[in-house]
Amino acid sequence: MRHAPPSERGFTLIEFMIAAAIMTAVLGGTVMLASQLQQAYTSGADDVAVEQEARFALDWITRILRSAGSNPYSDTLGDTTPCPTAGTIVEWIVIDPNTNGASDDIRIQADVTGAADGTPDGKLGGDVGGCTQEGEDVTIAHDPSTLTITLQDTGTGGAAQTMTERVISGLEFIYYDSSHTVLCGDPCGDPSTINEKSVSYIKARITGRSQTRNTILAQQKTTVFESEVRVRVR
Repeated sequence: MRHAPPSERGFTLIEFMIAAAIMTAVLGGTVMLASQLQQAYTSGADDVAVEQEARFALDWITRILRSAGSNPYSDTLGDTTPCPTAGTIVEWIVIDPNTNGASDDIRIQADVTGAADGTPDGKLGGDVGGCTQEGEDVTIAHDPSTLTITLQDTGTGGAAQTMTERVISGLEFIYYDSSHTVLCGDPCGDPSTINEKSVSYIKARITGRSQTRNTILAQQKTTVFESEVRVRVR
C-alpha cells in the first residue's frame, strides 16, 4: 500500500479539531472585545449627554435664582400685585409652592422686565388683564414620574413646560441664612415653617441618571451637580 509523502498529507481529525478550537477562541475574544468597546462607547456617550443636560438645567435655574427679589421700585414683602390674579402677595421666594412637603420645587418672583426697552417697570407680572411679563413669577419643579424639570411661568399662560430630557432623577433646593446655616435642606421637614425673609443663599442640586447600567452595582449611574447663589437682600 502506497503512503503519501509527508508534504502531501492533509490534516488529521485531531489537528483539525485543535485548529477549530483555536479559531473559535480567537473569534470569540474578538467579538467580546468589540462588544465591550461598543458598550463602553455607548455608556460614555450617554454619560456625556446626561452631564450636558444637567449642566444646562443648572445654568438656567441659577440665573432665575439670582433674580429672586430683584426690586428696583422697592415693592416690599407682603405687598400685593394684580398678577396672575388680583391680590397676589409679593413673596419673592416661595419654598415648596406645590405643597408636597419636599424641597424639589421653588417659586421665584422678580421685577426684571416690562418696559419697552426690556428693563423693569415696577409692575410684578404686568397689569390686570395683561399679566404677560415673562420671567417675573415662575415656578421650577421636578417631575419624578417623567424624570424631568418643569418651568411654570405665569406670564406665558401658567402652563408648566418641560425643560429637560428624561434624565433628571432628582432636584433639590437647599436654603441658608446669612451665616450659612441650613434653613431647609435634605430633609427639609416642614417647608411652611421657614421664614423666606431669612433666606440669603440658595443651593440648587441636580441628579442626572444615565440610561446604561453599572454592571458592578447593578444600577444606573447617577451624577450630582450643584451650584449656590446669593439672593438679593430684601
